[in-house]
Amino acid sequence: MHLGLVGYIYQQLTGDSGSGATLGDFKSRVVGIGPQVGFIFPVGDLQGYLNLKVYQEFAAEHRPEGWNGWVTFAISPAAPTPPPPRRLPLK
Repeated sequence: MHLGLVGYIYQQLTGDSGSGATLGDFKSRVVGIGPQVGFIFPVGDLQGYLNLKVYQEFAAEHRPEGWNGWVTFAISPAAPTPPPPRRLPLK
C-alpha cells in the first residue's frame, strides 16, 4: 500500500485552431492537487494494482474548476523474487 500527494499543472501553449475556432485564439490552464492511495495484491500467479487519485482543480482559465478522480486497475506479471544474498567464504 502507498499513500501520497499528487498534482499537475496544465498550461496550453498554442491557441485552438480549425473551423470551430470562430472566436480567435483560445488558451487554457488549470492546476490540480490531491491525495493518492494505491494497493498491490496477488492475482493468482500475477500481480494486481489498484490506484485512486482525487484532484481539486483551481487557478483555472477558460476551464472548469472543481474535483475529479481517477481509478486505475492493472494486472501484470509479478515482480521476480530477488535471489538470496551470496555469502563470501570466511578465511
